[in-house]
Amino acid sequence: MLFAERPLLQVALLEDRLVIGRAGHRRGETGKTEVVSVPRSGPHAPAWQPAMSALTGWLRERDLKRARLHVFLSSQLARWQLLEWQPQLARPQELEAYVRLRFRATFGSVADSWRVVHTEPLPGRALPACAIDEALLAELQGLKSVGETTVASVVPYFSAAFDRWRGSMGDRMAWFGVAEPGSLTLGLLHRGVWHGLRSARHEPQGTAGWRSVLPALQAQIQLASGLDLAKAPPVYLVGCGVAVGDRRDPGLVWLAAESSARPTEQSGIERMAWGV
Repeated sequence: MLFAERPLLQVALLEDRLVIGRAGHRRGETGKTEVVSVPRSGPHAPAWQPAMSALTGWLRERDLKRARLHVFLSSQLARWQLLEWQPQLARPQELEAYVRLRFRATFGSVADSWRVVHTEPLPGRALPACAIDEALLAELQGLKSVGETTVASVVPYFSAAFDRWRGSMGDRMAWFGVAEPGSLTLGLLHRGVWHGLRSARHEPQGTAGWRSVLPALQAQIQLASGLDLAKAPPVYLVGCGVAVGDRRDPGLVWLAAESSARPTEQSGIERMAWGV
């Protein structure tokens, strides 16, 4: 008996766009990526709602059965914080309460409806933590009603991109940034340890783009870290807004695969659907 092949989709959710990638079925075949523009949400609606509505409609229109999705979230839909090490928090419940308290102090009572996750705590090291709207996660799980769609994973694009490229930076001090339409998320690393992590918005249609907020983010992170950056660390950047081979920014290393079975538009928004 023959069974239909289960569709495997790579999906990136942004405030104003939906990016869907579908890998080729044959070895070496280039994956296809589709970018769907959506209107931004109203003042009282969740920022993720337009992209989720577009994804639901896209799946229904194609009548896909038992599709399996790997979802990447824009930094516009996932809030990051770098939290100080707290040696007095010995039990997991205490650490969870501390992380939730810090998100509430920063973002207000809306953080009570977010799911907060963090990396494994290590003595003396700052703790990267991320918050995602529980309602968004519920909507993703609710896709099961559309042709028995399954969401296999939900990962912030920043996290996926860092895991993909961390080996390229070595142990030296370096900036790692993810540029997206309308936002830049930037962190400072030294010997694999985070010393700063912040995000900033910018005008997505402006010619300066992420360059307009990069200096301010660097200054804020350096000031908070207390580190002496007399010798400017290199900036490793992934995402959108730079053409491969662009040399106008000294010290910038644009991370893009030279060859891949994934979309060749490695400097564009398409790469967000593949987590690279």
